[in-house]
Amino acid sequence: MAATYVKPGELGLNPEKLTEMLTELEQTVEIHSISVRFDGKVILEGAWEPFSLEKPQMMHSLSKIGTSICLGFALDEGKIHLEDKLLDYVRDELPEEYDPALEDLTIYHLLTMQAGSKECCNNVWFSKLTRDWETNWLKQPKIREDIGKAFHYDSGCSYTLSRIVTKVMGKNCLALMQERVFDKMGFGEINWLTSPEGHNTGGWGMYLTAGKISALAQLLLQKGEWNGEQLIPAWWTEEIGKMRVVIPEDEKKALTHYAYHIKAGKEIFAAEGAFGQYLICFRDYPVAIGITAGASEYLAADICLKYIKEAVQIPCEKENLEEAQEKLEEKLVHLTLPKPEGDKKDTNEAIKKLLNKRIVFTENPRQIESAVISTVGEELKLELTVAGEKKILFAGYKDWKCNDMYPNDFTKRYHAVSYAFDEDALYLSVGLLNTSYREEYCLWVNSENVVVGTWRPNVTYLPAEEDMTWKFTGTFEPSCIL
Repeated sequence: MAATYVKPGELGLNPEKLTEMLTELEQTVEIHSISVRFDGKVILEGAWEPFSLEKPQMMHSLSKIGTSICLGFALDEGKIHLEDKLLDYVRDELPEEYDPALEDLTIYHLLTMQAGSKECCNNVWFSKLTRDWETNWLKQPKIREDIGKAFHYDSGCSYTLSRIVTKVMGKNCLALMQERVFDKMGFGEINWLTSPEGHNTGGWGMYLTAGKISALAQLLLQKGEWNGEQLIPAWWTEEIGKMRVVIPEDEKKALTHYAYHIKAGKEIFAAEGAFGQYLICFRDYPVAIGITAGASEYLAADICLKYIKEAVQIPCEKENLEEAQEKLEEKLVHLTLPKPEGDKKDTNEAIKKLLNKRIVFTENPRQIESAVISTVGEELKLELTVAGEKKILFAGYKDWKCNDMYPNDFTKRYHAVSYAFDEDALYLSVGLLNTSYREEYCLWVNSENVVVGTWRPNVTYLPAEEDMTWKFTGTFEPSCIL
C-alpha cells in the first residue's frame, strides 16, 4: 500500500502539539499503533513495541465499518432498502418460537442499533455457539417499545446485516470488500472471521493495521474515491457518518451519537472497536486517523480531537519548527510498552528452583499445561505445552523477542516476550501481536516448593478478578528434572 509521507510542519501543522498528543495518549490509554493522515498524506505513524505497523490486529467493533460499506453497495444497486422488514430476509432461519416484535424490525433499525435488543450479543456470546448463529440470535427477546426509539448496542445486528448482504449480493462481506476496496487500495489479502456457517461475523474479526485503518478513513473523507476510481458510492459516504441516535452514556464525549454502524459527533465520526481501536474522520479538517490499542478506557478519539485542532490552529514558532519536528521523530522512534524490571542473573537459589524442571500447572486462563524454563545466553527459553500443543518461545531480557508461535493461524500468530528476574521471582511480559492483548506473568517458588503464578492482562472479556489478576499454581515433576 503506497503512501506519501510528509513532515507535519511542511503542511502548516504544529509538531509540538502532535508530540503532546502522543504523550497524553500513552499516559492515558494503552495505544499499540497510530497512523495520522492530513490531506491524504501520512504525517505521523508509529507503534509501541512490541506491537508494530506491519502485523495486523483483530478489529473488534471497528469491523462494523466494513459491514456498513457493504450494505451501501447493496442499497446503491437497489438490492435492498432501509425500510425493508428484517423477516423478509431471514424468515427461513426463524426458531419455532420467537418474539413477535421481530415483525417490526427493519434494516434501518439494525443499522442504527435501534432493534430493541435486551442483551448485547457480542463475539464472546457468539463464540459459545457451535452452529445456527442467526437462529440463536433470533431467539433473543426484544424491548418492543424501544424499537426505532432507543439505542441498544448489539453485534447480533451486525452479523444479521452481514448475512443479509451475502444473500442479496451473492458474495460475503469480505469478498465484496476485497474485490471492490482492499485490492483497489493495495491492501493485499485481508482476513475476516466467519461463523460456523461460513458467513463473516459482521461486527468484529477483521484484521487491519493502523495504516490501513487510516487509509479507509481517508477513503471516506474522499467520498469513496481512490486514485480516480469510485470505490464506494459517494452518497453513502455522506450518509454513513450522520448523527442518528443519541448514545446516553457518551453525551459528554466527542462521539455522542450512533450513525450507520459507526459513532458520530459534531466534529468527528469514527468506527470504534473494543479496547480503544479507532478509525477517525474529522469533519472540518482533512484528517484521517487509525489506531490499534489495548485500552480499558475509550478516550483516544477525544485526545486526538483536542491536539489535532491545536496542531492546526496554533502555529509553531518558525525558529522552533526544525527542533520540534526532530523531537516528534525522536518520540516515534522510541515508543514502547512497559517491559519487566529486574536482573537477568539466574544464580539466585530461589530463581534456580524454577529452571530446568518441568512444571505442571493448574487451570489458568491461557491453558498453559506445563513449562520447562531455561536460559540460553541472554535469552530465556520457554518450552510449553499449551492446550495440548508443544510450543517453544524465547524471551528477551528487558527486550522484546518476537516468536512465530502459530504460523498457520492468523488470529494468534505472533507472540513477543520479554523477561527479568528479581531476587525471588521471574517476570514475563507477553504481547499477543495480532490481538489487543498484552499480559504479565509472575512465577515464584514458595516455602512448600510449590510454584505460584499470577496472570494479569491489560484488557479482557473474562469476568474480572480482583485487581485484574488471576492466580494459579504449579508442581515440579521429580522424574523430569533436566
